[in-house]
Amino acid sequence: MRTPPHPLQEALRARVRLLATTLRPATVRHYEHTVRQFMTYLRQSFPDVRRANQLRRDPHVLGWLEYLWTRRTSSGKPLCAVTRAAHLIRLRKLFDLLADHAFPPRPGLLLSEDIPHPDQVLPRPLTPEDDARLQSELLCRNDLLCAALLVTRLTGLRIGETVDLGADCLRHLGGDQWALHVPVGKLHNERWTPVDEQVRTLVARLRFLRTLPPAAPPEFLLPRPKGRGVLCADLRAALSHAAAQAGITAHIVPHQMRHTYATTMLRAGVSLPALMKLLGHRTANMTLRYVQITQQDLQREFHLARQTPRHLVPLPTSIAAPDPEAADSTAVVERFSAAMRLLDLYRQQNPTVSQKPLQLLLRRLVRIRSLFQKLIPEDKTEK
Repeated sequence: MRTPPHPLQEALRARVRLLATTLRPATVRHYEHTVRQFMTYLRQSFPDVRRANQLRRDPHVLGWLEYLWTRRTSSGKPLCAVTRAAHLIRLRKLFDLLADHAFPPRPGLLLSEDIPHPDQVLPRPLTPEDDARLQSELLCRNDLLCAALLVTRLTGLRIGETVDLGADCLRHLGGDQWALHVPVGKLHNERWTPVDEQVRTLVARLRFLRTLPPAAPPEFLLPRPKGRGVLCADLRAALSHAAAQAGITAHIVPHQMRHTYATTMLRAGVSLPALMKLLGHRTANMTLRYVQITQQDLQREFHLARQTPRHLVPLPTSIAAPDPEAADSTAVVERFSAAMRLLDLYRQQNPTVSQKPLQLLLRRLVRIRSLFQKLIPEDKTEK
């Protein structure tokens, strides 16, 4: 005899189907996973709860928080803060969508303070030595998976963006300028990533390999005979095997190559706004999570800025100009302003000089200019 469906589970699934009209399939699967986990918890701990209006913050929701904390992954480790927060955010969204249900849940079941803050982890780029060994090993193998991993490393793509590259992803922008078209990915945006000759050679190699059985679909650069998920798993396995062969003992995941790319570009002189565009980020805070800035980097940047600063405050033109033959009110005001700028520039470039007297002088110059401007007749000021 078939077991009747659980009313609360059916109600939650109906709201997930409603969200499926605007969310990506992968996101919908995350919501379905949260529903399964929550219903497993309820069946084990509170089998009498059948409807959303029977839920209480204590003990049902607080017990759910403890359930997430005590859960373990396949490796025996507890769920990280990001995973637990994602489950709570998704369940709170489903509770909000149940407000128009025949048996709506009580408000305030899940509060903002219930959601754990994400752990502030350090960037995980490969060391220059491990990076060189890994790239050398991938080049020696020269098969489809290793060529795709090299493209990932040299362009900073996410692994999901690599597997979704189009067959015509490489574009010529004129001269020696080429770019790789990265399809819409995690943050719902697409971008153009500049590439060098090595990447162009790898893409040409992949275009040849994609024609061999099993051939890739017409729209994709990489074949996926068993689906997108299996291709991602194959790339991760190929990376682990290549790293082991290269003598790298640490466990490496594809996203570390993205961290390595970001750190390498920053140390090569790429500005932070440009690096944001290369990585496809929306904010600078997202980019800073990817780059590793060591004390050696800070020392190099500091001494380079002191020796050859890139952005010097320009010398006011009126300082270098000869004295005018006729002194009108406009020329006097400009000379006051130029003296203030020059004094402030001197203060910035000589931090060893006592700063307080210089600031007092600046304030006096401001007051003197203001007093002079009050002496100017209104008709001349308007001119």
